[in-house]
Amino acid sequence: MGNLNKQKGVVLVAAMLMILMVSGIAVSVMSGSALDSKMVNATQESYRAESSVRGNTEEVIKDELAKNGKSQFLMLKSAYPTDTVTLSTSGAKVVMVNENNGPVDLLGCPPRFAPTPNMQCNYVKLTASGVYGKGNKHTMTLNTGITQEMGGS
Repeated sequence: MGNLNKQKGVVLVAAMLMILMVSGIAVSVMSGSALDSKMVNATQESYRAESSVRGNTEEVIKDELAKNGKSQFLMLKSAYPTDTVTLSTSGAKVVMVNENNGPVDLLGCPPRFAPTPNMQCNYVKLTASGVYGKGNKHTMTLNTGITQEMGGS
């Protein structure tokens, strides 16, 4: 123990360096986990926004189908004052673009529908949007197409 005066603090310096390295590793791991949790939250918000927009679209389709023959899906394009129609839901707006110009302009149905002879198809496009994220700076847009058999000429 007589050598205590001769020690210059090498062990103290080594211990301080070890503490510094371990602290650096801990900070690196903690910042990485914070970034991971931000990415997970952003992904969850995106999925919630998509589900909401999808639900709004399905609600509009359900409401229009419940109108039977008075559905806006069956109206001619000329009956609308503009090219697009906004269909409101409780949560958001859904924009409809109707390509139905009348029986002469109806398109042939895709073969997978196996249509009845002299039947044509009307195509309706629905576009729904919703915002999400911090400050609502991201937009989720969902396009849905509906094909309906209609009497042709």
